[in-house]
Amino acid sequence: MKYIQIYQELRCNIQNDIYQEGEKLPSLRQLSKTYQVSLDTIKKAISLLEEEHLIYPKDRSGFYVLQKEKIKPENTLTTTIDFGSSRSNAVSFPYSDFLLCLKKATENYKEEFFKYGQSQGLPELIQTLKKWFEKNQLFIKEENLFITTGIQQALFILSKLTFPNQKETILIELPSYHLMLDLLELEKIPFLTIERNENGLDWELLETYFRDNDIKFFYTTPRISSPLGLSFSEIEKKRLLKLANQYDVYLVEDDYLGDFISTTTNLPLHFYDTNERVIYLKSFSKIMFPGLRIGACLLPSILREAFIKYRTILEVDSSMFSQAALNLYIKTGMFDEHIKDTRLIQLSRDQAFINQGKKTPELFDLSLFETGKSFITLPRDVSTALFENYLQEENIKLEDIGRHIPNNYKCKNKIYTIELLQLTPTQITKGIAAIQNVYQKSKRKLSN
Repeated sequence: MKYIQIYQELRCNIQNDIYQEGEKLPSLRQLSKTYQVSLDTIKKAISLLEEEHLIYPKDRSGFYVLQKEKIKPENTLTTTIDFGSSRSNAVSFPYSDFLLCLKKATENYKEEFFKYGQSQGLPELIQTLKKWFEKNQLFIKEENLFITTGIQQALFILSKLTFPNQKETILIELPSYHLMLDLLELEKIPFLTIERNENGLDWELLETYFRDNDIKFFYTTPRISSPLGLSFSEIEKKRLLKLANQYDVYLVEDDYLGDFISTTTNLPLHFYDTNERVIYLKSFSKIMFPGLRIGACLLPSILREAFIKYRTILEVDSSMFSQAALNLYIKTGMFDEHIKDTRLIQLSRDQAFINQGKKTPELFDLSLFETGKSFITLPRDVSTALFENYLQEENIKLEDIGRHIPNNYKCKNKIYTIELLQLTPTQITKGIAAIQNVYQKSKRKLSN
């Protein structure tokens, strides 16, 4: 987005002493004229500089440079290009917009802050989210929508609940969300695993698991799986629901990156559910920031009472302050605007990855790539030790899928994740090129 480009240019000007410490920046109107953008765009760029404590305002005077020490441009604090970090990019978040919502929430809900909330969540937020979900093809009764303290809380409750099917074992796809694996192992909850790779699921094996085992629910990420970034097709989603209905298995859909998906054809599994078989989980951590600690859980009616009892024991309610601010942020349309901006920024990252990745199709299967995440399966004829040593020399950081599988699970191949959410297009192009060079270098070394 334009305001981010302006922010980055002003930031570099401060770094390079074009604007000295204590010097006044050009007025907002001057900047607006220089960059040929609206005042609102300039204000967004200025707010990012304020958030980093690079400038400060003087009443009726303007903005002045505060930063004394030299700073480096965003994402270049080290020379290492980190494809292992799954955190989102903080620079693109509109702090000033959300700050307004926080302030307004303090005014609107000042009395409620001194009361215990409701276990289902702030009623106003539930009403707002229901409308927002419906606009995004997710239809549910208001009484079945719960606000949780992050998705982890919802997963904990669901793992502990007795389900109507009276089954006990949880089936989980591999590789999978590492904290879900940690939860199951820590709480000694019985679980089985099924591999999900570039070829998808083994559907015959899945049906065998559903038919011959007491599967309470199948935990899956149908869209942009963690950590490989795989998505089910519409046919696969319908096939999964058919099996779940046939064998009385519930499906827990973790849609943690759903907000990043631009294609209108890749709909949530919940969209196809006509028998209340899917439990849908939405996280706000990736699209906003992890510190918000707010998640949404869409439940089948039959699970509502049991869920609310368990939730009340764990916690009376999630943070009223966060819920109130999020309600205003969504209701005013700021959230949708942020999603739109984020998708545009992510599109440039994705395009950089595609443009460079297509040069080595044996390393990157771009037919599986949707957005934000990908992976490398290292061929068996390439030495892992040699490959990783060369990566270190090139200051490239990759993470294998080790923490996304159980300790006793053996992978046939070495797989590395490619995380794109917090890198710039330039870093992605440079980093992928370096990985390709390391790959070719490792192959030549072995052939010699």
